[in-house]
Amino acid sequence: MELFFLDDVMCGMGRTGSWFAYQNYGIQPDLVTVAKPIAGGLPLGALLATEKVSGCIHPGMHGTTFGGGPLACAVALQLIAVLEKEKMLKHVRKVGDYFIEELQKLQKKHSGIIAVRGHGLMIGMELDSADAAKQVFQQMLNLGTIVNRTDETVIRFLPPFIIKKHHIDTALQQLDQVLAQSSKTAATAGRSK
Repeated sequence: MELFFLDDVMCGMGRTGSWFAYQNYGIQPDLVTVAKPIAGGLPLGALLATEKVSGCIHPGMHGTTFGGGPLACAVALQLIAVLEKEKMLKHVRKVGDYFIEELQKLQKKHSGIIAVRGHGLMIGMELDSADAAKQVFQQMLNLGTIVNRTDETVIRFLPPFIIKKHHIDTALQQLDQVLAQSSKTAATAGRSK
């Protein structure tokens, strides 16, 4: 039996605007791993399986380090209830779309931005060099906006689900300023060679 197995540890539980990232692509895996956000920061992991697969798993065949103590499971249930009650997935999609659109506007303004991609509030902005990405990463942190640098040239944005447009606008204003400064620094360095 061949199985289609997906890892939604980081991108599941609403991060991409859907409960699970694979739902953005119209596919159906046989197994899905879920962890990091499921219990709001407490250690908990889960393995989701189709009925066909779960029928093959019997007690004692599957173990886990973070299988689910009562506290973590209670928190996970409450997190799911809050996400549903507050319509957070809709909010994540709405503000995520806004964030991506505004980053694409910055891309037209700053030639150092190669690509903007993502779903919901899992967004990447690829820059033209690792040095530029290092500078942007550090300067954004200095300004008080937490971003991450991945794959050498990608600035990753994973804001909290409760982010509002005015928070995004502040981050975009800072990013615009940082990119303009980074461009001037690169131009000065190029002339001095």
